[in-house]
Amino acid sequence: MRGAEIIREARVRAGLTQTELAELLGRNRAQVARWEIGGQEPSFENVASVVEACGFTLTLEKVERQDDPVLDDQLRASLLQAPQQRVQVLLDGLSE
Repeated sequence: MRGAEIIREARVRAGLTQTELAELLGRNRAQVARWEIGGQEPSFENVASVVEACGFTLTLEKVERQDDPVLDDQLRASLLQAPQQRVQVLLDGLSE
């Protein structure tokens, strides 16, 4: 699930309009709309702020992992990406 989908889903489930959500966040409605349509990819911090403003909790879980050569290669490759690219890859992986 992408950041845009998470934001829209949280807003709709909370029964908020884009304007109401924007007011809660101290942003303008156009910013919320850009996030929702994918015109601008929100940062992880913005996604978390939206989810919380809608009354939900976004949690991350840290777990021990076993050695996995394929995963190790993926992790090495991700270090070459910008932080936002890494977040996008993670969000794309959630929708699979």
